[in-house]
Amino acid sequence: MLRPWTIDFHVAQNDATVKGSGSHDKTGRHCLTTDANGKLDIPRHAGFWLRNEDGEPTKACRHICWDGCMFPNEVMMKPKTWNDILSVMIAVRDAHGWVEANY
Repeated sequence: MLRPWTIDFHVAQNDATVKGSGSHDKTGRHCLTTDANGKLDIPRHAGFWLRNEDGEPTKACRHICWDGCMFPNEVMMKPKTWNDILSVMIAVRDAHGWVEANY
């Protein structure tokens, strides 16, 4: 289990397409949060990382951020892109409690 070493939670959407032969390449491609081909219910699936085996929020992640490094600059420069990203990040926070260090 990676959870004890996970301090940053990267919110992302995935279209479940496969490209390449490496193990990471088989997980699908990232896409924008509002992409019609997105397969994840992001707030629901975030719970697999943000909650423990009993379903309780761990609050162990120090940061929540958007995993957007794979998108072109012109996409990332659009205000709508960021409004959509912030909307889903707020939905994750609302579903699982505020993410903070648990020292």
